[in-house]
Amino acid sequence: MLPAANAFDDRRSPAARRHAARLADVLASGGDQRIRPDAGGRNQYHATVLPSDALAYGSSTISSISDHSFTALLDCWHDRLDRPMAAGDYAEALAMLRLRIAEHFGLTDTAIVFAASGTDLEYVGLAAANDGRPITAVLLGRDEVGSGCVHSAAGRFFAAETAIGARVVAQTAIDPVFARTELVDVAVRDAAGRPRASAAVAAELALHIDRAAAQGRRAVVHVVHGSKSGLTLPAVADVERLAEAHGDAATFVVDACQLRMNHNAVRCYLALGCVVLMTGSKFVGGPPFSGIALVPGSVRNRAQPLPEGYRRVATRAEWPADWPGADTLAASGNFGLLLRLQAGMIEMERFAALPDEKVAGVIARFSHHVMRMVKRLELTEVPGAGTSCLATETLRTLDLSARWPDCDFDAAKAMHGHIARHSRQWFGHEIRLGQPVKTHQMPGGGAAGTLRLSLSMPLITDLAELPMAALDARLDRDLSLVGAAISAAASMTLARPRPASID
Repeated sequence: MLPAANAFDDRRSPAARRHAARLADVLASGGDQRIRPDAGGRNQYHATVLPSDALAYGSSTISSISDHSFTALLDCWHDRLDRPMAAGDYAEALAMLRLRIAEHFGLTDTAIVFAASGTDLEYVGLAAANDGRPITAVLLGRDEVGSGCVHSAAGRFFAAETAIGARVVAQTAIDPVFARTELVDVAVRDAAGRPRASAAVAAELALHIDRAAAQGRRAVVHVVHGSKSGLTLPAVADVERLAEAHGDAATFVVDACQLRMNHNAVRCYLALGCVVLMTGSKFVGGPPFSGIALVPGSVRNRAQPLPEGYRRVATRAEWPADWPGADTLAASGNFGLLLRLQAGMIEMERFAALPDEKVAGVIARFSHHVMRMVKRLELTEVPGAGTSCLATETLRTLDLSARWPDCDFDAAKAMHGHIARHSRQWFGHEIRLGQPVKTHQMPGGGAAGTLRLSLSMPLITDLAELPMAALDARLDRDLSLVGAAISAAASMTLARPRPASID
């Protein structure tokens, strides 16, 4: 039984505590080692399976389930948690979830595929593109997407165990059809950390598509909408031009796993024939890991049967029944994935009910207080794309090396761990920030140290209930603690950090 997080109400009845502990066990099942909690009830990202009272500004990386979603799942499933999920029940529940997703985003003629993580979703794009020719996978910004994507985007296993429990050899092809896949990396930033121009990125992608076609290969081109640091590249208009010019020679996959985008953008990409990947954690704020792929009907209609190797990474119900070859997958249930997906859907629907002006107000005050903290600590922010959208407004990347010149990527990782493990002892509050991301090089070489601050759907929903004065007071307190935690972690990690100015 997993230990309770601080937010867990131990005044519940013994039966309610048993149900809650069982739900926590289920939520941590049906995935790979990344989701499994340690003896302290935390996964490798320091997130708990149970709801937590942490100051959670790390939704760019991971999130713990909210009290609201946890309670909703308990109310729905408490009498079923001790029974395995039958294949038929799993298929029925996922079919209902497909209807909710289609209604939520306003989708028509869209195939919806589920997977245990955003990394696993890469196999959907490959299935959509597979026509028997070898594939050239063009991955945009490998440091700003999931770390395992360099393997899964190329049709390789990214770990020694898949989400359905199959033992495999990491970095080998999931099926012989992908054995000749080549991976091409396209940068989203220059060495100084400045985002590349959309037109330049699009032009480079076009060159790789033409090169693949000349070699008798099919290109799978990844674009990104809301990277780890909030970048969207190329711009949607450039994606449209690429799709119109090269649609028959390439399959376009949109990495929108952060899901920091509006519904119009989702429908626009689908109308262009793009496969859209998203997750129910991160910005959505559901428990990790849960993946959703949206595939335009036109793409599904020309798809080849799923290669046999997909039997080791997916089950039958996770693919639409009319997808060629889906009936060859094993029929089994994944209770954990289902509940994680449902929790994410709960948060999406709750967030969608908020008035736009409430959301905008919370985001504006968050931005104000982040800038105050950055100034107080004498940090800088990693440059964004210069456009205002949900991805840039709800996710901020701090350049720690601006104040601490010796703070490289490894030092930032150490600081991130110190904050996660010691902040409650330091300040009486656990603090969660987004993991470092490699965005630019230090003058002497090596990746600079960064940390990320981000809002999530559940956090915005909670903050939106506060009057303006209370909202400012809450954000001022939270960001002051975040700043103090960064300084404390730096003093543990770095030699003689330069003191910050006092404003």
